[in-house]
Order: sequence, then C-alpha cells, then structure tokens
Amino acid sequence: MMRIGSHLPAWFWRPVGRLVVAFLTTFPPRHMRQWQLNYAVMTGHRPSWNTTRRAFGRWVENMMCSLQLDHWSEKKIRSRVILENPEGWAGVHRAFQEGGLVAALPHMGSWDLVGAFACLDGLPVSSVAEALPDGQFEYFRSLRERLGFRIFSVRYRGVYNKLADDLDEGRVICLVADRDFSRRGLPVHWDTPDGPRDQTMPPGPALLAQQGHRPLVGVVTWFGPRHRLHVLVTDLIHVGSGEQELVRASQQLADFFSRQISDHPLDWLMLQRFFRGVTA
Repeated sequence: MMRIGSHLPAWFWRPVGRLVVAFLTTFPPRHMRQWQLNYAVMTGHRPSWNTTRRAFGRWVENMMCSLQLDHWSEKKIRSRVILENPEGWAGVHRAFQEGGLVAALPHMGSWDLVGAFACLDGLPVSSVAEALPDGQFEYFRSLRERLGFRIFSVRYRGVYNKLADDLDEGRVICLVADRDFSRRGLPVHWDTPDGPRDQTMPPGPALLAQQGHRPLVGVVTWFGPRHRLHVLVTDLIHVGSGEQELVRASQQLADFFSRQISDHPLDWLMLQRFFRGVTA
C-alpha cells in the first residue's frame, strides 16, 4: 500500500481522499470519534460534521505528503515550508553547530515535511517510526534515508541508546512527543478551556536532552493555504539534572503544545486516547 500511495498523482488522490473522508465523517469509526472527543476537550465544544471533514482532509494531506516526499525536488520541499519565527530556526542552527539537539513535536501537521526541510537545511535528523510490519518498516526507512533521515523502529529494544549515540554524533533527534521510552510518564498539566487537566508527558525528549547535555526545543506545524506547512519553534530549553528538571522541561513543552493546539485544532491529529476518562 505504501508503494502504491507514494506514486499516486495529486489529481487522483485528492478527490478520492475527499470522498473517503466525507463517508467516514458521516459514519465515523472509533479513532475518528476519539479525535472528536479530544478536540472537544481542547476547544470547549464538539466539532461539527464540516470541522471533522476538514480536519481529516488534512490528515490525508499529511499522509500523502509523507509517502511522496522522496519524489519531491528540493525546490518543492522548500516552497512548502513557512518558518513562522526564523529567529527560532536560527537558534536551532546555533545549537546544532555546538553538538546536536532534541526536538519534540505533538501529533500536529507533518513532522516528515519539516524533517525533510531540516535535512536540506543542513540539520541531519534521527527519529523513530511506528511499530510497522517488517516489510513496511524497511520500505518506510528507505524512503526517509533518501531524504537524509536516520530512522529506528520504536519496537527496537535499544532504540533509546541508538538515539543517544546519534545525539552524541551531533544530529537532531526529532521525536513526536507522545512516543515514550518507558511506561512511566512525567506529571504535567494541560491547559484547556475548562481549566488545567492533570496529564503525563512521555519523558523521552527531555530525558535524551538531559542525559546528552544538549538543549531541547518544541516544534509545532500546521497546514495553511495552498497546502503549505507553517513551522513554529520555541526558544532553547536547557534541562538540568534531576527529575524535577525533567518535569519542568516537559511542562514547558505541554504549555507550548496546548497553546498551539488550541490555535490550530484541525491539525492536532490525535486519534488515540489522550485525556483521562475521555474514551470513544
């Protein structure tokens, strides 16, 4: 399926995708209903049929962009990315020149496209992929390697050490922040219209930054007009020693993510359970 999807022309997959999304919005499966519940918590109201359709239209855009990136020219990749705060991106470059850094993202927009942009911009990226079947994982990894990524399977028991080695090598470690390397999250609160909600944040991004003695940044992305990807980067977060420093850095990420998700909820493609007690 990945091989087929990576070669489908936009004139075909965009209209077909709209039809499929309209059908699924009318008869939503469980993962779509879960997204609607998550959206309601973050915005204070349930999404309409049209809002759900638009959000999953972006999900299709994200998926097809990820599959087809290795066929894109450098010019096309660069033309699709808008840096919201170039000074933040410059800070990432300075940190990289001093020896690598860790970037954490939520499930928002397309981290694949911003990763490809980073590789073109001289920032080699290492990351992890979902627990795909072996054949699909190898194909996905080969796609990313052609773009300059180094990809490890999240199922690999030594993945944390591999990423730590890549950080020591001076690479950018790019992690979607809901992917964990332990079964114990860090306590944070997540801002919502109904007030703060107690949550846990996976420790992976802050822990890698702490143990590698490198800075951490939060990154969010969202799709705008003409399918262009907007990228916003935080200031560098320096993680000191001890568990409280891990919690502090993770809370900074949670504050940043929750503000940006509230501003761009259609791009927050969280299809899994996220808030305690909120289950489709």
